Parts: sequence; C-alpha cells; structure tokens
Amino acid sequence: MVTYVTIFMKKSESEKRKQSYLKRYGIKDLFTDPEQIEFELFEFSRGEIINNLIDPANSLLFTVGGVIRVYNIRDNGTMALLSEGESFTVLGDVEFSTGKPSAYIVEAGTQAHCIIVDLKRYRPVLEKDPVFLSFLLASVTEKLNKTTAYLLEPEDLRERTVYYIEHSDHRTLKGVASAASYLHCSKRQLLRILKELQEEGVIIKTGKGIYRLV
Repeated sequence: MVTYVTIFMKKSESEKRKQSYLKRYGIKDLFTDPEQIEFELFEFSRGEIINNLIDPANSLLFTVGGVIRVYNIRDNGTMALLSEGESFTVLGDVEFSTGKPSAYIVEAGTQAHCIIVDLKRYRPVLEKDPVFLSFLLASVTEKLNKTTAYLLEPEDLRERTVYYIEHSDHRTLKGVASAASYLHCSKRQLLRILKELQEEGVIIKTGKGIYRLV
C-alpha cells in the first residue's frame, strides 16, 4: 500500500557520490556525448511518491540506490504492485516516447537515489542521439513485456504464483512479503502454496524467503 508522507526530497550536492553512481551503472555510456549533459543526483525518503515530486514527462530518472516500488492503477481505482526491487532502471522512458503522463505510481520503498536528466533542456539533443535511442527502445520493450506478462497472469492464486516465479529474475522468488503484495494475497496464503509446490517438487527452497522453480 502506498504511504503518503511529508516531502523530504532533496538535491544531493555530493559530486563524489554522483560520479560513483554514474560510473557504477555506466550511465554515461547510454549517451553519444555525455559531457554535454548535466546529471543531477536527488535523494528521496522512504514512502515518497517519486513521480509526484519529479514529473517523468519532464525528466529522465535513473534509479541507482534503494528499493523502488512501481504500482499500476486498475480501472476500479485500486493499485497493483508491478515490481519492487533495488535493480537499476529508468523512469520517464515511456513518457519520453509517447509524450503522455505516466500510467504508474512510483514509490521509494526505502531511502532512494536517482540520477536525473532535465528533458526540458536536453530533449532536442536526446532525440538525435542514436546511442540513447537504442537504450530507450530496449528499456520500453522490457517494460511492455512486463506489463503484458502482468495482464496475462492466471486468476487462480496457485497458477499465478508459479507464473510469477517463472517470470522473475533467474526463475526465483525472493521475499515472501513482497511477492504476496504483488500477488494480492496474504503472506500466510502464499506460504501455504509455496509449501505445496515444494512437496510436489515444482520449486525448491534455496534460502530464507527464496524459492526457485525446478
């Protein structure tokens, strides 16, 4: 569930930290001439709704630290967790391509950091950058595939659980609580299904809260 909090978002003045993130995730390699682009580092507090504070239609946000949760808004107004994790991703790629507002809610699950590029300033440059456009195409395609997988999920919770694991990184469920939130069930329900799948040899438990499809 998304929690609204007092705004603590702030721009980081740490040049060393910013350069560390740029190097760690190879962000400059995503542009033909990164030296003509100004990158800024912003910090978000746990619970802040990132795209309420910085509009992805006006900025590219590269998530480089902390847990990020992405929610889809259903037709009935309720929210469904699409993804949760600490992996590097970009926000604003779909908005850059379509020119339309974001269809998702993005929440900082922990204190989070984002490298930001001002699209109001750099859009003309990026629209002519073949390296960036190639990255953009790959990123949008990946998100489209994830959204399609979400829409095709079976209604039965057991089948949905197997489908979820099958489409997770390395066919592995990591974290029962976050998986239960994504699957819209209680932690107890999910643990019961995971136990059944273990007994049937469909999955194996490889660690605390970690299950891999056989």
